[in-house]
Amino acid sequence: MSSLSQLSTKQISRRALCAGALSLVGLALIRPTFAAQHDVEAAILEDFGVADPVDGNVLIDLPDFTDSGKSVPLGVSIPCTMEGLDYPEVVAIYAERNPRPRIAKVFFTPACGQATFSTRVRIDSFQNITVVVKMASGEIFKGVRKVNVTYGACEQAIAYEQFPPGWSPSIKVSTPKLVTAGEQIDIRTIINHPMETGLRHNQNGLLIPVRIIEWFRCYAGDDLIFSAKLEPAIAANPYFTFNMVIKETTELHFEWVDTSSDVYTADAFVVAA
Repeated sequence: MSSLSQLSTKQISRRALCAGALSLVGLALIRPTFAAQHDVEAAILEDFGVADPVDGNVLIDLPDFTDSGKSVPLGVSIPCTMEGLDYPEVVAIYAERNPRPRIAKVFFTPACGQATFSTRVRIDSFQNITVVVKMASGEIFKGVRKVNVTYGACEQAIAYEQFPPGWSPSIKVSTPKLVTAGEQIDIRTIINHPMETGLRHNQNGLLIPVRIIEWFRCYAGDDLIFSAKLEPAIAANPYFTFNMVIKETTELHFEWVDTSSDVYTADAFVVAA
């Protein structure tokens, strides 16, 4: 090979290396921008008509520290009687340093018997988690809890497609089968769903579209008992626990609605003696 062709090959190789390096740098720089406190306040203002609600009695069960922000357990309770107007119509969760400020909105009815739920969330970086409550009486208040995360939920920027042809989720629902009439029961649900956030890129550097479970609902017969509007910050394989008072033998119907408009369902039968 002549010295000219050797030089040309070296130049091409260097150009290829540079292009590859720039491509990798480009992917590294394609990072989501993060919400700030003013974004949380703007979201709360849009949702509730007030940017900074007063502090109230909101119990937030969240670890002070976690190694990974990909699936952080979160529990919320609002002490109230669940009678008359003394129950929360909606409980909304916000994160000030996630790519999007909203995490979820949870909707209660008096039939829940208790204003409490738990789930798992994605949290990026150390930050405050704000929970805003609107009672049926119209009262609006908030609670705030700080959490420190070593590795944020957005660390994995590149991923493979998680919805191959023919994909369908598996679902598990846990309820007691036999209860005493008037008893309050615990309901646990989980759906095996990747909850693709729309923030990751495939191997070609293209954004993978958002595909999440957007709504979760629980019905007793035709009555809506509990529901939740989910955002991409709910962890993969969405998990929810909540309560319900069983006054009579009841057929429970659960549904999960995907952003693709697919609806997944499950049923449970609880006998009241």
